[in-house]
Amino acid sequence: MKRLVSLALMMTSLAACASHAPKPPGSVASIDVQYEDNPTSPKPKAAADEPAFWKNKKDLIQAPPPPQAAALALPNITRWKLKNGLDVIVVPREDLPVVSFSVAIKAGGYDEDKAQSLGVADFTAAMLRKGTLAGKGKKARSADDISAAIDFVGGGLDASASLESTTAGCSVLAKDTGLCLDLLSDILLRPAFPESELGEVRDEMLAALAQRYDNPRELAGEHFDNLLFGEKNPRGWALTPEDVQKITRDKLLTYWKTYYRPNNALLTVAGDVDPAKLRPLLEKAFGGWAKADVPARPAFKMAALKATRVLIVDKPDLTQSTILLGHRGLRHADPLWFAATLMNYVLGGSDFSSRLMTEVRSKRGLTYGVGSSYGASLYDGAFEVSASTKNESVWEALVAIVGEVRKMKNDGPTAAELAKGKGYYAGSYPFNLQTPAGVAAGIVEAELHGLGIDYVRDFTLRMAAVDEAHAKEAALTLLDPDTVLVVIVGNGDAVEKQIAPTGLRWERINFKDPISHAARAALKKQPASP
Repeated sequence: MKRLVSLALMMTSLAACASHAPKPPGSVASIDVQYEDNPTSPKPKAAADEPAFWKNKKDLIQAPPPPQAAALALPNITRWKLKNGLDVIVVPREDLPVVSFSVAIKAGGYDEDKAQSLGVADFTAAMLRKGTLAGKGKKARSADDISAAIDFVGGGLDASASLESTTAGCSVLAKDTGLCLDLLSDILLRPAFPESELGEVRDEMLAALAQRYDNPRELAGEHFDNLLFGEKNPRGWALTPEDVQKITRDKLLTYWKTYYRPNNALLTVAGDVDPAKLRPLLEKAFGGWAKADVPARPAFKMAALKATRVLIVDKPDLTQSTILLGHRGLRHADPLWFAATLMNYVLGGSDFSSRLMTEVRSKRGLTYGVGSSYGASLYDGAFEVSASTKNESVWEALVAIVGEVRKMKNDGPTAAELAKGKGYYAGSYPFNLQTPAGVAAGIVEAELHGLGIDYVRDFTLRMAAVDEAHAKEAALTLLDPDTVLVVIVGNGDAVEKQIAPTGLRWERINFKDPISHAARAALKKQPASP
């Protein structure tokens, strides 16, 4: 059974050379690390010893100045509601003859019943393309009919679900707008959920569940979410083959009828369209979609992480371990989100220049890559640090990572580091939204999280407004290196040798054991077979 611990790791000294593993601590305290100069490292040459070429700074190629933050120049966005409550946002662009339609249903894994219909959101989305019913002058379509129709015009039609929402989209050349609307409205308003197609979708979901045991990062993530968010939060629920087997056509229909409603959806249109001419087309395609009351989502809470918890997931054939470390994060709409995101860019959100990459990879040679993130979620999310290292260097990597988190919490980022992060976002954010579809996707995310279109327009300005004091406040308030959740997927024997002498309380399980800690606890309580 998983045990809560009051943390736990202490190191009196640690050589900077990665080949010398640190000795386990002799007493229980907090994770700490001391940095020492490597006496074997060559000293930098004196200026007098440098070639004359390098003394002449004018001969060197100068880096261009970082991009300046500015409000994003959005197209002339048009917005209205259909009579049935469907919210419509149109992002026009006439220079490319393509158009994309996307319907975001405000329902996903957060709206499932853990005991009765876990996995139904994904299953429902996957079944949308498997056939439609006849009605109001519409002929029934099979899965093959739908595929043939969209493939004939070289378009795309898909649907997928996440915890927060379900998205169905269609993209075609502008001349095929009518077909796109016809297919998209068909699969949303008249899905058949044919029994003959259930088996294929079920097999695909079961195969995906089996594959996670061969993906250490995914397996670590499943365990991390389960332990951090707990059994009362949908993000902590672990889907099992038994859950998938329990999903029936009736459950799909119930979920679809309950949540797939126009007043619970947002339609975005991006590309070569005329908003005035589009209105009657949308009324024709989606006007028959009946609105209805939709159950309100409960307010989900996270399980309290009162002390550090460590889980070793033993996969004996692995030559390296995957480490996932973190704690409670924050929601996208939190006032500290911009400051936290910029601070995290300095800590581990950038590529090879972050503090974590510099310390853990460049100086110590413990990993090829290490990074951290906060994400952007509707509810409180997670702060995560992930890395892979040799089984034998797990402890050293862990101490180095937490040492950098501690330094960031205590000191915060410097003004120079923040300036670099601001330049990155000033250049990358507009680039990611340079297409109408990109702008529409950004707007959808903002709308689903209650942020509005202003968030998209002013993103880089909001980042630029984060000063050193705000970033230090985010680091001091949000980072907690003394209370972390650590999941390690690797060779259990090699990892356990490093963790056991530390005085840290931990649990070791087999990689095929249930991901749910509640399920594992229940199995331990069962009487032994005679």
